[in-house]
Amino acid sequence: MCLKMWAVSITCILFLSAVICNPVVRITNGAIKGQTLKSRDGRDFYSFTSIPYAKPPINELRFKPPETVDSWDGILDATKESNMCIQTNHFFPSISHLILGEEDCLYLNVYTPNINGKFPVMFWIHGGGFLAGHSGSNIFGAEYFMDKDVVLVSINYRLGLFGFISTEDDVIPGNYGLKDQVLALRWVQENIAKFGGDPDQVTIFGESAGGASTGYHLLSPLSKGLFHKAILQSGTPLCRWAVAPPGLIRKRTEAVAVIAGCHFNTSEEILNCLKQLPANYIVELHNKFVEWVNHPCIIFPPVVESCVSNQESFLCNHPFIDFKQESFVPTIIGFNSGEGGVFASNLFNDTSLQYPELSTDFNRLLPILLMYKHVSMPKHFDEISNRIIERYFPSGKIENDSHLDTVKMIGEGTFVTCALDMSIKLSSPVYFYLFDYKNNEFSFNQLYGDCKKPLGVSHADELISLFSLKELNPKGLSNKEIEMSKLMVNIWVKFASSKIPTIDGTDNGKTWPEFTSIRESLFLYIDSVQPTIIKNPLEKEYTFWNGLPLVSRLNKLISPINLNVKDEF
Repeated sequence: MCLKMWAVSITCILFLSAVICNPVVRITNGAIKGQTLKSRDGRDFYSFTSIPYAKPPINELRFKPPETVDSWDGILDATKESNMCIQTNHFFPSISHLILGEEDCLYLNVYTPNINGKFPVMFWIHGGGFLAGHSGSNIFGAEYFMDKDVVLVSINYRLGLFGFISTEDDVIPGNYGLKDQVLALRWVQENIAKFGGDPDQVTIFGESAGGASTGYHLLSPLSKGLFHKAILQSGTPLCRWAVAPPGLIRKRTEAVAVIAGCHFNTSEEILNCLKQLPANYIVELHNKFVEWVNHPCIIFPPVVESCVSNQESFLCNHPFIDFKQESFVPTIIGFNSGEGGVFASNLFNDTSLQYPELSTDFNRLLPILLMYKHVSMPKHFDEISNRIIERYFPSGKIENDSHLDTVKMIGEGTFVTCALDMSIKLSSPVYFYLFDYKNNEFSFNQLYGDCKKPLGVSHADELISLFSLKELNPKGLSNKEIEMSKLMVNIWVKFASSKIPTIDGTDNGKTWPEFTSIRESLFLYIDSVQPTIIKNPLEKEYTFWNGLPLVSRLNKLISPINLNVKDEF
């Protein structure tokens, strides 16, 4: 009898252990099995990775909006890493020669401290210039967020030509990567309660192209009602690199077809031809449009769709000219103090300029580097270049020791102005931050190029504090950096979980003041574990860049009397 009871007890223990260690959740499409992991502070949390949210976008579904995934029988293994979307990553020179990922890539990950809770949901959209990146846990580990009562969702979406090619008509309307994100948000609304998440309390957040994507969901009618707060980190739809002028992507798509040997007279013929090409070949075609070194860094950004007959259009108005907000939700916007390191670290080595032509042929190369070549009138190029040189380079040219001046020029010209513009145009509450905390051991500058000279707090460096970057920063964080990390996570989670954000993420912390105007606004300045409120330190920089005719061509193209202008790019 005792032996029998002992056997029953062991069986129960093993059963409960299996349930605890390998949680099973039944969602709309079927059952999935996850795993139990430990947060940074040792808390158990549940991880469900590689959950399909759409059918594989292959064969006939290539260059089509995503379709809801079919149901499955049995229990799906959600403990493995998913495919990243097929790509080449020219932001990281060490891997820029590789083709990574697969077309079958529309998967998401869910991390939760308790599947029986009702926690705020944070929906992460990775960056990478709309051409690279992924949501894998080796890059965006959830361990830091899982110390808090919040559910974290991270997603893959189509990139490069697969996500953003367009004939700018109803045949290949484009924006497939953004439409993937919409379907993933719908998946969250339908399923997240099964993971302990509250579908009525969803915060979307992203960095760089992920920040711009987050901003696009504020503008798109397809996203309305699918989220309730937003955080835009170092990217908005009003960045010149984040949206194409009318006609440009159509011409580039036609060029892709010509290079591929397609014979076409119509958009339908382009579509049918491109569907037959091997995926690896299409990825390589993307690089045919590089004009200098690896610039322009973004070649196929989102486009404005025709929206005449298509009810599933994502973006119907160009944000520069006809800014229309659809979702009026509280929003955080901000950037890092040394954003320009993303390019400067590849332009310089420790002592000198690696590409001397940037100094001798500045007027030709600057429109490519700062991405205004296709949105400004050519007659303005020299004026713009000369005024920029005069402001940032006292000697009259970029020199071998112009590292930090170049960081400043690129950062202010490419990220600062568009973040402030977005804050001005939004009608919902906006909270602005400036991140200026320098980690001792690791910066993304180490990945962007070979320059070992200090270049400041670069593009994406705030991610070091938000996510466990196990693959990129295997040494981990120092004790001081852990303090900063916990502060950043607290601030972000406090915003996601309450009506009133505070500057330190605590319930009793000082209230974070709303953004009001360029001149009067207060920023949350994050340079230590004791962040402060400061007056906008970049008013003069904003005024300078806003006074340049950077989008003069765009104004001409989209003005009401020139809606049908056919421009040559």
